[in-house]
Amino acid sequence: MKGLYKRVFFCGIFLLAVSLIYGQQVSPGVRLFTENEPERAIPLLEKEIAGTNPSPDLYNYLGLAYSQTGNYQKAVEVFEKGLGVFGTNKKVLYYNQGNAYYRLENYNKACDCYSMAIVADSQYAEPYLNRANALLRINDIDNCVTDYVTYLDLRPNDPQEPKIRALLDLLRKEKELRIAEQKRREEEEIRLKQEEERLAAAKAEQERLAAVKRAEEEERRKKLLEEVANSLKQSSDTTNMSAGAEDVLSYEEESDID
Repeated sequence: MKGLYKRVFFCGIFLLAVSLIYGQQVSPGVRLFTENEPERAIPLLEKEIAGTNPSPDLYNYLGLAYSQTGNYQKAVEVFEKGLGVFGTNKKVLYYNQGNAYYRLENYNKACDCYSMAIVADSQYAEPYLNRANALLRINDIDNCVTDYVTYLDLRPNDPQEPKIRALLDLLRKEKELRIAEQKRREEEEIRLKQEEERLAAAKAEQERLAAVKRAEEEERRKKLLEEVANSLKQSSDTTNMSAGAEDVLSYEEESDID
């Protein structure tokens, strides 16, 4: 599995098996590149590209040379420039640019480049494998599995076929575990929601009973106050009537003046 992750853009070198020839002579920059001297090849390739009527293939060689020296950002820029030049091999440039992005750990951009290479040629196997590796890095297992399977369909005799199939088995098991985990979480969410609804209903019922109790207590106090008030009123009336009867003086009686 680790070997798959480390599969990088250098295989793009072999996509250009035919050396660049100018008038029966190999380009000096390309010659140094093919002799595995990328650092010496870079200034010559830069000069050749800046010259008159440069070969479109020079952009790919220069980008690969920068990649071999570890300057992946510069490689991305060279490949991008080459994509805007008429006559360049777009699918190879996209593929190698994707490899440079992969080394920069920009896996989303790498996937975009590999996808463009595949659009240019759906039978181009290498981008499927490298896109699968990039998708695995960003945890997109479903699409990752699809790309590995497609790659094996296009390259059934690939030396890495046993490792890829072993990885596919692991990924399928991982997918099953994720599905089971997702189902568990969904069921847990349902249970939590049901429990929240039960607690909310119980709380609402408690509040309703408390409100009823408060209303009954309020009514009881109200009746008690009314009874007390009525009682006080009756007692006052009785007192007034009694006091009036006892305090009235009769003027018809004779006064004892003497």
